[in-house]
Amino acid sequence: MRGTAGTTAMQGHWDTRGLAPSDAGEGVRAELSRVHLPWTLTECRPEPFGVRLAWQGLGDGMLVEYRGAPCAGHRRASEIRRTERAFAGLLLVLSGREHVRQGEGATELGAGDLFLWDGTRPIDFSVPAPLHKLTLLLPRERLERALGRRGTPPWGKITTEAGAGALLAAHLAALGRHAAALAAPSAAQSVDFALDLIAGLVAPAAAAGASGLRDRARALIDRHFDDPGLTPTRLAARLGVTPRYLHMAFAATGGTVAERIRARRLQRLIRDLADPRLAGRSVTMLALAAGFDDPAHASRAFRRATGTSPSAFRAAALGRPYGSGREGRGEG
Repeated sequence: MRGTAGTTAMQGHWDTRGLAPSDAGEGVRAELSRVHLPWTLTECRPEPFGVRLAWQGLGDGMLVEYRGAPCAGHRRASEIRRTERAFAGLLLVLSGREHVRQGEGATELGAGDLFLWDGTRPIDFSVPAPLHKLTLLLPRERLERALGRRGTPPWGKITTEAGAGALLAAHLAALGRHAAALAAPSAAQSVDFALDLIAGLVAPAAAAGASGLRDRARALIDRHFDDPGLTPTRLAARLGVTPRYLHMAFAATGGTVAERIRARRLQRLIRDLADPRLAGRSVTMLALAAGFDDPAHASRAFRRATGTSPSAFRAAALGRPYGSGREGRGEG
């Protein structure tokens, strides 16, 4: 990532200790513009609190931590022109307060509040008291790809009381504690996860929202559950979403994609075991016909769901004594 002062190291920290009071404000502006995005500070009084910046590269994103003095500033046309790549900023206030204005109206943020801002549009901020915050800088084109056709990014304040917003705030706070220890693949995945959660915030209000996605997924499961190759990953591919997003859509209802597939297969197996017209077919054959690719797995899943084995269930359903040898073999 490049700032106005050149290439930013992927990890580092900086503070105002050792700077003369007359130089501290300009030092904060220059360093913030280097490791974050270009800013103009209209007010910055580092003393007596000081300012500390820390940054950590995460794949093609950057996590920046600000801790310290009150300040105020903006990004206008000149600062935006000096930004080499378009970013979005996901801001989490850990303590203190911050006022942000982008577009219509101003937003006051307190501890625990989350705000998504657009680095390609003018923005103003003011910090009236000492502040501790995290900002995850995300490539804007990747955010747009994550959203796909689901809508525009959820610019502005994001509710963190429940759902994807709560997960997003917790994820960002955890990155603040642990990002420095992440290996490169995990660091890149942490950005992917944040993008998926942001997409999940938009989806409920869009045509391909979580509710609509669940309905489409359930319809496909109902039609194809007897295909042993149907897995959550393949189902997500057919629906044109990421597996993570599909899992989040189902998690909102307290269930999982795999549970839905397994439940439909068990329903089919229960129905077939109780059908006297299929009495001549083994339990293994019926399990395979229901979509299970492993009879032993089918038997274990059946026992967990019903409290009995497929053979015992079949014997009871057909009115036969269990152990007669006529209830079916090969349950695994």
